[in-house]
Amino acid sequence: MATGERYLYWRFVALGVATLAIWNAYIVSSGFFRWVLRGTPFESSFESVFSVVSNSVNLAALSYALYTQAAADHDRRIRRSLHATAAAFAAVSLVAALGIGGYAALATALLALCVASVAAAYIQCSVLGIAAPLPPSCAEAYMGGQAIAGTVASAAQLAVVYSGPTGESSSIAATATAIDGHLQVRTAAYFGVGAAFLALCVGAWRQLHVRLARTGDGQRLPGGHTATPAGALRSAMQEGSPSMLRARVAEHTPAAGDPGDPGDQTELDMAGPGGGYAPAPTGGPPPARTLPKWLASLGLQNAQPIYATYAEIRPFAAICGMAMAQTLAVFPPLTEAVVSSPQAALPVAHLTAWHFFVFNVADYAGRLSTQWLPGRSLRALWWAAHARWLLVPVLLLFPTAATLPLPSRTLALRSDPLFLAVVFALGWSNGWIATTALIHGPRHATNKELAGSILGLAMCIGLVVGAVASYPVLLAASMR
Repeated sequence: MATGERYLYWRFVALGVATLAIWNAYIVSSGFFRWVLRGTPFESSFESVFSVVSNSVNLAALSYALYTQAAADHDRRIRRSLHATAAAFAAVSLVAALGIGGYAALATALLALCVASVAAAYIQCSVLGIAAPLPPSCAEAYMGGQAIAGTVASAAQLAVVYSGPTGESSSIAATATAIDGHLQVRTAAYFGVGAAFLALCVGAWRQLHVRLARTGDGQRLPGGHTATPAGALRSAMQEGSPSMLRARVAEHTPAAGDPGDPGDQTELDMAGPGGGYAPAPTGGPPPARTLPKWLASLGLQNAQPIYATYAEIRPFAAICGMAMAQTLAVFPPLTEAVVSSPQAALPVAHLTAWHFFVFNVADYAGRLSTQWLPGRSLRALWWAAHARWLLVPVLLLFPTAATLPLPSRTLALRSDPLFLAVVFALGWSNGWIATTALIHGPRHATNKELAGSILGLAMCIGLVVGAVASYPVLLAASMR
């Protein structure tokens, strides 16, 4: 990776970490919230409340951000969102430092979570749009940053578990509650450091914004990045090698199937599992796609370009949404419920904590592996996404607290290492499939910026669908 590309890479990583930082901070601090909410009806259900509120607010905000993106100032949106997230971190840090508990702590935590969820939606919508016309490493860096946030959070959970008293329960929440004397200081420090990190991210974004806005032809898109792919690459990759620049410019042609771009024409010359994708006809722009009558009747003026761009990248949006839905349907609701079987040959202590860590490391590895496994075939990507459904029945075969004790003749998988291996496969495939679709999808759209943001919305919708689907999956696990 050349110096110019590396400069972009790590700043996109910082923005990715910032997007999910608040949610992962809440996961790490679950013991603290259980402690401050003790004696209230939310003591055992606050995690579900946080999840529903976060996903609902994020989806609504992301939908609005996408709808208004055409006239958006990305620079202002990202800066204000980073400041808002830093303020949310500071508010929760203050709650922990002052020892505020009960409903006051719940109200503050929910308000901070709502603010951070809206901010995350605006950051994701803008950053994915900005990254879409740039080298693939930029989108991979942003997605990798999100995985880094989860990896750090799960590593912190492991540290909490192993710092607890010997013989304590493997439950992360139980262990954290047992050492509540340290929760207040630790949580205040954790959220305080998070606020400081967000402040640094503002500086990283300003540097990135200046680099992207520095063009040779002076043409700019909203937010300051150039309207000409070659111009963006000239400013952002000025220190790269000539051969790499030629390769990058070739990847950012206006639409798949244009003259001089036979590679992409071959890559997506298909009409099978992709669900009706058709490359733009050679020699002219893609045919206009009119809004469906039911959508036009709503009077949404900005919906036409969004719908037209979605029609160009529909299979990629389906893959992004499917990958997120598959993952959230089983992780963490089902996987967290899996317990070590008494007949396990190689039991793993603190299995719950370890499975979080394994998933996040695998997810990060999957996102990184897009550099070596580019997945240029849409057909292969589509079948890989569908093959992940096989992981669901496999995970249902592992014992849970609700199914123990299992009769010896019951069909079940009684191996903790095997369970962690399946979790690794779930995490790796999640990272690789979603990131690959996010990288390749915008290349086949006329408006690459809008395409990147649409794929981000597709992932968010997938998360909501997966959260709802987790309930019947858990029911199926308990009935075995």
